[in-house]
Amino acid sequence: MQQPELGRRLTALRKERNLTQEELVEKSHVSVRTIQRIEAGEVLPRLSTVKILLEALGESYDTFLTKPTNMETRTEQLEHSGRGVLLTAVIAGAIYLAVEISLGALDIAWLTKERDWEPWLNMVYIGLTVVMMAAYTLFARGFIVLSKLFENKLLTVGAYLMIAAVIGVGILDCATLFSGDTERLWLPYSIAAAVSGALTLVFGIALIRLQDGMGELSRVAGILEILIGCALVTVILFFIAYVILIPAIIVEILVLYRGYEYLSKSTVNQVALSA
Repeated sequence: MQQPELGRRLTALRKERNLTQEELVEKSHVSVRTIQRIEAGEVLPRLSTVKILLEALGESYDTFLTKPTNMETRTEQLEHSGRGVLLTAVIAGAIYLAVEISLGALDIAWLTKERDWEPWLNMVYIGLTVVMMAAYTLFARGFIVLSKLFENKLLTVGAYLMIAAVIGVGILDCATLFSGDTERLWLPYSIAAAVSGALTLVFGIALIRLQDGMGELSRVAGILEILIGCALVTVILFFIAYVILIPAIIVEILVLYRGYEYLSKSTVNQVALSA
């Protein structure tokens, strides 16, 4: 059995036995790094290592080769639906980045407005904000798929929190369009920056934990998100966050596309093996 089919089936069997990777390490005495790389499809282990893992999982080698597991069936369903979600997330991420840059330009125009800001620009701004919120929601759904695929519950929580943060800030931005006194906006925006920064830190840590499945790109994305979070939490350095945001989103789009390629490769191998 070749990779990533072997890793996918071992992962499915482990989940069916309700074991974490750390618990499998204790039962098999195989290092956690080795198990992570096998399940991620990065290495093809020796037959002896596979048999040791199967023995720890209470499964014979012959049965493992021929009998699909219940969890494997659910994994296949996730892989089938996940490819579409991930591809949509990649496209949504690109749209989100483009709209966010446009909104940033409008923010600068609004802050320096006085006589130059036309009333119709309010509707343009609100429309772009709605598109931005929708695009980010679809973008974050890709990370929820990856979190389920690689058992990263913190990433699920982080993605949902980031959706809430982006929508919350978007609503605040639209509400303040009609404020005539910009000096009073520092308090709500300071609170929004601090809260968003804290949630971004959670998301960044979750992305770093994803590196065992998605590689170095995920670690880089996590570090960039942590830098954004730190800048936002300080409030006074919030502008640095917007500078880092562009490379962070680009790297995250690449992570999602790598996840899409991973699932596509798994599907192709399944078809080849069943032919």
